[in-house]
Amino acid sequence: MSRNPFRKSVGFYEVMATSYTSGSTSNSSEPAYSRQRQTENMNSTSPTHESSRNVGFSNIKDQHTERKKKYLTAKYGAHQMLLIKKRLGVEMWIFDELRKLYNTEDHDHECELELEEILNLDEDSQRREYALEQLQAAKQSPEEVNKFVDELLKRARTL
Repeated sequence: MSRNPFRKSVGFYEVMATSYTSGSTSNSSEPAYSRQRQTENMNSTSPTHESSRNVGFSNIKDQHTERKKKYLTAKYGAHQMLLIKKRLGVEMWIFDELRKLYNTEDHDHECELELEEILNLDEDSQRREYALEQLQAAKQSPEEVNKFVDELLKRARTL
């Protein structure tokens, strides 16, 4: 079976473009209904039938790609998603506590405390030293800072 060069699949739909000729001779490989329809269209002098002869595939594909934005999403397993949620919870807790320690409503403090850095350190003494070093400019009392660091180390062990 030969493949028709004018037939194109677009999504779930199959579209067939036919050529319109000015002569009444037609190719014998075309189906009879197609030849009959072409003859009817050629014999008609109405302008509405002439406009239906033009098939406009101008830039439909370009318009479609402009409208549709693509996003890459990842699907995680239940266990991995639980770990992500737990870590995100600790990150949000750190953010809220840093706002309290620096007496600010937004993220304009100079603290560079990173949970990833804390998790990369091997011992609690190293973690405590890193956290206290990052929290030197905190506006709260040293007791509040130590309380925060103790809680931070406790939560970091659960990750």
